[in-house]
Amino acid sequence: MTLIVRYVDIAKPDMEGSSGTSTRAEAESLANSISKFKFVASLIVWYNILFEINLASKHLQLTNATLDSAIKQLEHSKKYLTDCRSDKAFEEMLVDARDLADNLELSSEFEPEPIRIIRKKQQFSYEARDEPIQDPKQNFKVNFYFAVIDTAIHSVSERFEQISHLESVFGFLYDIHSLRDKSTQQLMDMCQKTESALQGKDSKDIDAQDLLTES
Repeated sequence: MTLIVRYVDIAKPDMEGSSGTSTRAEAESLANSISKFKFVASLIVWYNILFEINLASKHLQLTNATLDSAIKQLEHSKKYLTDCRSDKAFEEMLVDARDLADNLELSSEFEPEPIRIIRKKQQFSYEARDEPIQDPKQNFKVNFYFAVIDTAIHSVSERFEQISHLESVFGFLYDIHSLRDKSTQQLMDMCQKTESALQGKDSKDIDAQDLLTES
């Protein structure tokens, strides 16, 4: 609220300064933008997503973190984000956004926005024309909320797949006690997978047979 008041003060006609009209116009534009419910709702969306991502990031940076614990944390984050991608979660987010808007004495409803129609050349006669979403709430949900959630899910999924691959190759090295329950063939398969992962075009860092003997 303080930031909004500051922009409003700068936008007053009696403001003096070398930037003059340009500064007042920019301040007024910023004040109008951050006073809208769309901005408040976007703050709640980003806060929820970044809070969960921060938890995962901090866990992955722990000195005592293991591949197994990292996978579990990323699974949790992925599930959280996936659960957020629903109409129910969207409505719950709006409840928090409206509470914040009320506390800031701002509008708690999405304001209508100018409709911009971008026509693309139709290649085929059966292609439908792009119709803009006129309802501001639906527009925010589809073009911002779901879009941001999808990007976050994709990012976490990529990291999850990377760590899962590392765990499938090197995971057995972090759980030595479980090796006693493995058959010789199972151990050999693990050692060969590790050898392949560390093998270059003309050389290899680990010999599967030697690793099996050491285990």
